[in-house]
Amino acid sequence: MKLFERRHYAEAVVALRADLPSVEQGRQGAANLTLGMIYLKNAELHRELYRESLSVHLDYLKKVVAAPGKDRSRFADLYMGEALLETGKITDALTHLEKFAADTSVQQKYRTIAKASIGLGLFLQNDKQKAEETWAGLDASDPEITMSLAAVYSKAGLKDKNAVALAEEGLADLKKSGSAPTMQDIKNVLTVYATTGLSDKGLDLIKRADLKAFSFQESLGRTKVINFYDPSLLNDLSGLYLQASIASLEKATGDAKLRDTANYYLGEAYALSGNIDQSARATASFISSPQMPQHYRDKAAVRQAANQYQKGRKSYAIATWNDLAKKKPGDPDLLAEILLECDRLKVDCPTILEKAIDSIEEGEGKGFSTLNIAVGRYYLGRKDYAKAVSYIEAGRDKGNKNKIESNDPLMLVSLADAYYRTKEFSEALEIYFEMSKQFPEVRQIQEALQGIYATEHKSAGDVKIF
Repeated sequence: MKLFERRHYAEAVVALRADLPSVEQGRQGAANLTLGMIYLKNAELHRELYRESLSVHLDYLKKVVAAPGKDRSRFADLYMGEALLETGKITDALTHLEKFAADTSVQQKYRTIAKASIGLGLFLQNDKQKAEETWAGLDASDPEITMSLAAVYSKAGLKDKNAVALAEEGLADLKKSGSAPTMQDIKNVLTVYATTGLSDKGLDLIKRADLKAFSFQESLGRTKVINFYDPSLLNDLSGLYLQASIASLEKATGDAKLRDTANYYLGEAYALSGNIDQSARATASFISSPQMPQHYRDKAAVRQAANQYQKGRKSYAIATWNDLAKKKPGDPDLLAEILLECDRLKVDCPTILEKAIDSIEEGEGKGFSTLNIAVGRYYLGRKDYAKAVSYIEAGRDKGNKNKIESNDPLMLVSLADAYYRTKEFSEALEIYFEMSKQFPEVRQIQEALQGIYATEHKSAGDVKIF
């Protein structure tokens, strides 16, 4: 719990997960509750990191793709195509992937990997016959290609392809040959584990992986090297952590003394996973417990209204939020909770925003930091970046500027995004540099952002960060 409170999530998991079976029976519930809370926070963080990485990478890759003549990367089209697939822009993705696959100057293995992704794009366009024909024509004798195929089959939801067996076969073949899996290989296997619910296997693989490693490195002459990363890794990490959180919290509900508390976090975890009905049931159970503090029951009521919003009862949800705000006028934590739900669901909540700003102007001190951050994130979601920076900065611990021990990493990601949008690149990079000490996978955002920074300022040379 001490590591968790300091936001050292990976260390907290290592400290608890391995020893969980040996925890005495009477404390198993508490151990599972703690583990579930840690995984949930890590899942939320990595979902935000994924969104940010995808956005920054698309901006960066556009610049790399547009480079003229001999300075143009051959692999930029592959990674641009993969990133566009992640955003659902299938037609644009196929244009880049097909261009890469047709480039005979590129090693055949990588062109085949691109064709596997082309098959996925065709499948997502409902051209299933052409997708199957594309996949059938691939030589899957190379373990890297085998694992790439496993990942695309898994993303396509093709259970008959037995993606798990394919992925593990690829790993086994690499081991037999004496080769270590690359980050690209690990990412593909993690995709399979994340999409098939094998969180324990995924977590074991994460533990052995170098999460800051690039997927591919391309040399463009003697003076320039580009490291390519796959933002989907962060999405897979988020998915695995969320699955592990739900599994641990469900176990915690078996302890009668902790059931209500576990249901509070389960409601949040189910909502994050998109399972609104289960979230509503867990949250309703928590709200109905008179033993739970009213403050938390009010916060749970905010989430329950969000569940109703997603089920189509939009007017009811907004009315509930407004009623809660009237019931507890000026309560900064409750107003923050409502605004964060408005931001998550992309709902315009002008009445709540006005109350929040009034509350901030009337109050002062650390008790309003959470509300400042919520207002800033609300503005960030509406692309009012100057106001986003102003309010989030007001909520940051100034004495420990980028330290995650003193600042919520979710807040830091939002602030870095706002700084990036206002072209304050050095401020954003400072945040990611500090975060990377505890979350090495942030390296992929650092490098893409550094590449944009170098281009914007016409800086020559290597885009790597040393």
